[in-house]
Amino acid sequence: MNKNLFTFVWAVLAFVVALMPAGSLAAQTRKPSDNERRTADQNAELRAAAPAQSGSIRGRVLADGSRPVADASVLAFPLNIAANPQGAFSSLLRPSNSDADGKFSLTGLKPGAYSLVASAPGYVLSDADAKEFYRTGDNVSLTLSKGAVITGRVTNSMGEPVVGAVVRAIKIRQIDNKTPRARPGFLSGIVDSMNAMLGPFKTDDRGIYRIYGLTSGVYQVAAGGRGQSMVNFSGSGIFDGDAPTYYPSSTIDTASEVEVRAGDEAVAIDIRYRDHRGHTISGSVTGSGGSNQAGISVMITRAGSSIAEGNGFVNPMSKERGFAVDGLLDGEYTAIAIANPAGMMTEGSENLSTQMSSPRRVTVSGADVTGVELALEPLAAISGTVTIEPASASALKDACKNPPRFYREEIVIDARGEAKSRPEDEALQMLNAFRRTTPNDQSEFAIGFLRPGVYRPEAQLPGENLFIKSMTLPPATPNEKRIDASKTGVRLKAGEKVKGLIMTIGEGAAGLKGRVVTGEENKPPSEKTRVYLIPAEPDAADTVLRYFEADVTVDGAFSFGNVPPGSYWLVSREVTASDQDDAARNPIAWDAGGRLGLRFEGEATKKSIELAPCQRVTDYALKYSPLIKPSKPSAKKPPQ
Repeated sequence: MNKNLFTFVWAVLAFVVALMPAGSLAAQTRKPSDNERRTADQNAELRAAAPAQSGSIRGRVLADGSRPVADASVLAFPLNIAANPQGAFSSLLRPSNSDADGKFSLTGLKPGAYSLVASAPGYVLSDADAKEFYRTGDNVSLTLSKGAVITGRVTNSMGEPVVGAVVRAIKIRQIDNKTPRARPGFLSGIVDSMNAMLGPFKTDDRGIYRIYGLTSGVYQVAAGGRGQSMVNFSGSGIFDGDAPTYYPSSTIDTASEVEVRAGDEAVAIDIRYRDHRGHTISGSVTGSGGSNQAGISVMITRAGSSIAEGNGFVNPMSKERGFAVDGLLDGEYTAIAIANPAGMMTEGSENLSTQMSSPRRVTVSGADVTGVELALEPLAAISGTVTIEPASASALKDACKNPPRFYREEIVIDARGEAKSRPEDEALQMLNAFRRTTPNDQSEFAIGFLRPGVYRPEAQLPGENLFIKSMTLPPATPNEKRIDASKTGVRLKAGEKVKGLIMTIGEGAAGLKGRVVTGEENKPPSEKTRVYLIPAEPDAADTVLRYFEADVTVDGAFSFGNVPPGSYWLVSREVTASDQDDAARNPIAWDAGGRLGLRFEGEATKKSIELAPCQRVTDYALKYSPLIKPSKPSAKKPPQ
C-alpha cells in the first residue's frame, strides 16, 4: 500500500470512529412477523434465491490516454457502514494493487454495493467515469489523472526559512466558479468533506513545500496551524497554535487565489509568515452524553462551507464539559459538537446512539469568543425490510425473457431530506456519506445519521427489470391501513427511531428512451428542458412512485428506467434558471399541487404511451413546442 493510501485509510478509520453509532443499526430493526418472514422466504426462493457467495470486482486502472497504471492501490468500501462496521474496517485493510497491465481484482467480497477508490502517487481519480458505487461482478475502469501541484517557500519577516510548518491547499471553487462538488462514492465524499486529508504537507529545511495530487480547481494556500485533518501522524509542531497565514501574507478575506488544472504546477506560491497566535472560540457542550460516551469532538468550519479550520475535544465526564479551539483568524465560523460513542464496534449494543449539535454561527472579530454553548441531540434513524414481489410466470416467460438473478443486498437505499439546506448545514454534508445502506441477508435495512425533518426513502436497484412498487409504514392504529411513505415522507424527531418501513420491489419494470424534438426539422430544444412521465390512470393520481422526471441532454435525449408497467403521459417543460442551478431541488411529484399540475398538462397534451412489463422503448420522439413569450409593449405614446 503506498504512503498516501495508508494515510488515507487511517484517517478514514478515525473519521468513522468519530461518527459511528455503537453496534449495528440493523440490530435496531423491527423483527418481521412470521407471515412477513414466510413471504420474504418465498420471494427469495423465486428470484433472489441464489446463496450468498463471495464475489469480486475486477477492472483496470488507466491513466490519461488509456495507458495502464501499474502498482496503483485500489480499495473497496461497503456502502452499508452503519449496519456492517466490522466489514467496513476489514475492507479498508485489504487493498488490491494493479499489475503491469493496470488490472486489479478485489476478491472475497460479499454481495452488496461498494465505493471504490484508486490511488497512485501524484495522481487523482478522474470524475469522467467514476460511479457512486459498484456491485460484485462488475468489471470497471478507473481513470487516474495527473494531479496538479502547488509549490513555494515559506519565510519569516526576516526572510529566513520557516521549517516544519504545515502547509495546506484549500479548494474553494471549481474551475467553472461553482462551489466544490462532492465526487461520487463514500470514500471520495469523505476526502472532499475533510478537504485534502492526505496531508499534512510540511516545509523542509529550506522552507520549501510541495503539495501534489490536487484536483482541478481554485485554491487558497495557508501555512501554519495544525491543519484541518482530524488525524495528524507527524505529531505536534511549534506552529500548531498559530493562526494560519494565507498566500501571500494574508488573512482568509484578503488571501490571493491559485487556479490549477490537472497536470499543472503552480510555482513560486511564496508565503511571508505572519507569526500570529490568532483567537480562540471556547464554550461548553450541553445535552445528553453521559458515561456511555467516549468523548465529544467540536468542529470549527468556515461559515457556509465544510472547510474545517479547527478541532477540539471534550471529556464528557468532566463537570464543565468545556472546549477551546485556538489559532483562528477573524471571520465567520460554524461550530458543531459530535458525541463519539464508546465501544462503537460492539455488535448488538442498542443503548447507544450518535449525537450532534445543531450548527451555530460564531463571529470572531479582534478578540476571543467565549461562552459558546452547543446542545447535543441524538440523531434519528429509519429501519425496515425489503420484500421482493415477483412478476407472474406468464410475464416472465412472454416478456421478461428470464431476467438475471440478483441479491437483495445489492439494493442501495437512501433517505433524502425535504428541507432546503442552509449555508450552515454545509458543515454537515459529511453525514450524507453514511446514510446510504443495503439490506442484509435477512432483508433488513437501517438508515441512520438523520437530523430532525421529513425524509423520502429512495432506492437504486440492481437490475433494469426491477421497480419500487410501494413504501409503507405501520398505521397509527391497528384498524387503519398502512401509511404510504412515498406520499407523506417519514417525519423524524431528534433521536426518533422509526421502524417497520416495508419497501416492496416488483419485477417486470419497463424502460423508455427517446429524444425531444422541435420544429419541422426535429432539432433538439435550444433551451434547457426537462421531461416528466406521469401516470395516466385516475387511481394512480397520488401514487408518487409512478412519477418520473429526467433532464434532457444537449442533443435532446432523455431516459427513464425501472418504470412500473402502465399507462403514462409525457410532458416536456423548459427549466428555469433557478432550477438549473439547484442540484438539491425536490421532485415536483412530492407536492400534491405539483402532481395536479402535471396531470392537467399531461391530459391536455395527449402525448401518451402504454408500457408493458419488461418493455424497452428506445426511439420515442417527443414533440416540444416552446412557450411563446409575450412581446415587449411599444414605448411610443398612443396618438392623442
